[in-house]
Amino acid sequence: MGGGNSCVTSTLRFPKFKNTKGWEIKKLKDIAFRITVKNKSKKDLPVFTNSASGGIVNQQDYFDREIVTKDNLINYSIVEVDDFIYNPRISTTAPVGPISRNRIGHGVMSPLYTIFRFIDGNIDFFEHYFKTNCWHQYLKNKANFGARFDRMNITNEDFMNMPIPFPPIVEQKQIAECLSSIDEAITLYSEKVSLIEQHKKGLMQQLFPTPK
Repeated sequence: MGGGNSCVTSTLRFPKFKNTKGWEIKKLKDIAFRITVKNKSKKDLPVFTNSASGGIVNQQDYFDREIVTKDNLINYSIVEVDDFIYNPRISTTAPVGPISRNRIGHGVMSPLYTIFRFIDGNIDFFEHYFKTNCWHQYLKNKANFGARFDRMNITNEDFMNMPIPFPPIVEQKQIAECLSSIDEAITLYSEKVSLIEQHKKGLMQQLFPTPK
């Protein structure tokens, strides 16, 4: 696969990689391909959406109602687990729109989304990468803002030409494992904080009786 000759060096690297060469920069189209399979047979599949705050979620659960009917799903794209989805809608938490990994299952998504699947590299590494803002400037430079102010207007060609840092696979894996372990710790401590908050609320209800 073609990758180009450009490279970049991370300012923070694990000790065993410090004296190795810089990271290669590859175009997204060199390590992933677009998913364009449509729901032509009108399969009864759940409709997913890409939320800036929650990632890939079931649309019915997210909106608490069905937004589209089954008859309108013929042009929706079929997605699989580990596909990545770009939502071009701009928000305060996603200034160029979010790119999220589908972890919830087999379903369909709006044709407004760009869906792609990696064929090279560690997908955990790329999942963490797309949670950064390192790729935002490229989209801003390529987007045409003349059509809608609330949505990035970028061609499929420009999107798939997005430059992506590509360290050696072993380094990708170690970075992904490190960041994933931090995510797990955050989840664990968040659950503990929630339990402590509930305990405090119960104590306050007992300590401060309601006046009669």
